[in-house]
Order: sequence, then C-alpha cells, then structure tokens
Amino acid sequence: MSIIELHAKADRLEKELRQTRDQIARETHDSEVVTAELARTRAYAFSAQADPVEELVAGCADSLSRYGFCVIDNAIPRDQVDAIRNEIVEAQAAIRKNVEGIRRLFDEEGANAEELLAGKAAANGVELRRVRRVGHPPKPPNDIVRMPQYAEHLANLAVTAVARRVLDEHLRIAQLHPRIIEADARDGTPGGFGSTKYRGRADSREWHTDWPHDLSAYGRENPNDNVGCVRQPFPDVTMCLVMIWYMTDVDENSGGTWIVPGSHKDPRNPRGPNDGISVTAPIPGDMQVSAPAGSVYIQDSRCWHASAMHNPSGRARVAVVNRWCPWWVSIDDYAPGDKYSVNTVCQPLSHEEYRGLPAALQPFFRHVCPDERDTLQASVLERAEAAGRRTAVGFRQLEEDVEGRVQANAHIRVPMGSVSSGISKY
Repeated sequence: MSIIELHAKADRLEKELRQTRDQIARETHDSEVVTAELARTRAYAFSAQADPVEELVAGCADSLSRYGFCVIDNAIPRDQVDAIRNEIVEAQAAIRKNVEGIRRLFDEEGANAEELLAGKAAANGVELRRVRRVGHPPKPPNDIVRMPQYAEHLANLAVTAVARRVLDEHLRIAQLHPRIIEADARDGTPGGFGSTKYRGRADSREWHTDWPHDLSAYGRENPNDNVGCVRQPFPDVTMCLVMIWYMTDVDENSGGTWIVPGSHKDPRNPRGPNDGISVTAPIPGDMQVSAPAGSVYIQDSRCWHASAMHNPSGRARVAVVNRWCPWWVSIDDYAPGDKYSVNTVCQPLSHEEYRGLPAALQPFFRHVCPDERDTLQASVLERAEAAGRRTAVGFRQLEEDVEGRVQANAHIRVPMGSVSSGISKY
C-alpha cells in the first residue's frame, strides 16, 4: 500500500472515529437533566447592576459560546420600566395603524411611491421614508423613533460591550420592532404568540432560527420579499446577535422565550428541508428563559428558539426585539419590494430623526439614514492602522537587514490536515 493510500485510510478511519464519538455523546447525553439544571440555576444570567462590566462581558461571551444565549438582568433600571413598557404598547398600535394606512394608499387608491414621498403620505396621516439603496421602495420609519425612552437604553455599555466582544467592533442594528405576546383574554381567547387557533398550549412551539440564519428568509420563494439566508450547514461563526428586551417579568408561564441550549452548534435546523424536525413539537432539552423586567436576552441567531404560544399569566409580555450585526454582513441588499416594503429589516430614518437619537446610539443606526455618510467606526480603523504599521516593519527589514530578514519567519509553523489523496498528480 502506497503512502498516499495509507494517508487516505487514516483520514477515513479518523472520520469514522469522530462520528462514533459524536454518536456516543448524543446517546449518553441527557439533555433534559442538563437543561433543567441550567433553568434552575440561571447560569446564563448576569447582573448589569451587581457584576463588574469586565466579568459580565466575559461571562456573557462564554454563555453565548457554550449555550448560544445569555441574559443581562436589569439593564434598564426598575423604576423606568413601567414608562417604557407603556411607550412600547403605544408604539405598537401606532406602527400597525401606519402600516395599514400604507397598504390602503398603495393597494386601494393606487398611489405610487413618488406621490407619497412628495406629500400624499403626510396628507393622509401616513409616514414613509426613502431608503439608502437605489431602486428600493420607501419603508415606514424605523420603529425606534416611536420609542424615545427605550432608545436612551439601547446603547447600554454592557450590552454593546458584549456585542463587540462576540461580533466585531463595528456594529449595526439591522432590525428593531416591538414583540408583544398577548395574555389569555376574559372571553376565553387563549394568549400566546401567533395565530389564535394555535395559541394556549404549553406543548406547542414555532421553532426557527433568526436572520441571517432564517431558512425561509421572510419571503420564501418571492424575490421581492426574500432577504437572503446563509446556506446549511451554517459556518461556526456568530453573524448576528438577537436581543429581546423584556419589559415584563418572564418565565415558563409568562412568555419566556423557548430555547434549545447548544443548538447554535448543531448542523441541523428546524426548518431544514431534510432534517426531519417538526417546528411545532417540543424538543428534548428545550427550556424557557426567565428574567426580570428591564432585562435583555441575547442569543446567537443560529439558536433554535420560539416565542411562547401560551401566556396564562394574566398580562401581556411586552418586549422589543433587535438584531445586531457586524459591518461585514450584508443586511439590506435584497427584498427590494414591489410598490412598497413593510419588512422591518433596515427601516430608514430621516436626517432629523437620526440626529434626534442619543449620541451613543447614532453609530448603530447611521447605515439606515440616507442623508448620513456611513463610514467604518473608529475601532475598525484603528485595527487597520495597526495592520499598516506591521506591514511597514516588514519593508523596513527589506531595506535594512536583507540577509537577516530571510530567517525572520523561521519560527512560524502553519498546521494543516494530513496530506492524502488530495496530492496533485501534476
């Protein structure tokens, strides 16, 4: 047997060994026991008020890597939560009314985007904003403009530090909207997320992963609505952090988010066409997050999760969802719409609205303001400057120490996989 054949055999046996070990791990791992302990201890949670920022950031980053999610308790002071919760409820009503008005003007009255932006929208009490991307229709204004009290907390130092640690120094908020889960009504209508006919059961789910890992990509086969999605199997890279800011206490009976811990590392997906997973059935080891009002739940967008389809608590779960991405993720290239677009990805801001945001929050929304130049944030430029200095050192060596330079990299060793049948024959 040749060396190449031996290497090929070794590669095959190593692969079989890995697969066997993975199978043993799956068969012997009692996910329900592990998750029950995680839910009991809340080892995924850290306190914005009690934990030093450095420890909080390190703990959250570790939890996100290990479980796929974390919680920062009390990111918003308790004495401000009630006012913000009321603001969000009012914002939700205004947002829905505005979207209904947009659809009426376009679909029933046959208006076009140019007419609406020229004044017809305002004359009819409807708000639209032009977008940055050429050829894309206008959208409703970013939901953040209707929640100024909440906006004061969105750039929380601990939250942004966690996002920068896990994603990149240059961040963009690609999506933001209220998410209210209704409580059981007095007339007997069950509370919970989604269509009324599916609500009320504690054993029902709606498993999915979030953009840019949402396989249905919002628009499915419609090119006007499809925002794009990373192909399975997902690379082992965090591309988006989904944050849910709870304005009510949440647990297993009050709208806590369902999560499958560790699922961000699983190559399968609940919506995967060939993965054999039911999106509505419980999964062994799933759990609901618990957190006090004013807390923020943060998850890797690859995590299998679901909004609660039951809420017997007697009060609505009020929250705001936002999605944070690094600068290198393409967040608004697709879903051009037809006549209008009401998807919540990169909803725009006027220049006045942008300038009205808290100064600390503006960098994360600059990309959605067409009148604002969008440049890379300072920390990314500092990285580039350091790389430039490193490059200059090498060329100084070329000028000052030609012979010594030849051995300058002698200590560098780059590991690679075993060489087998992939060796070129030419």
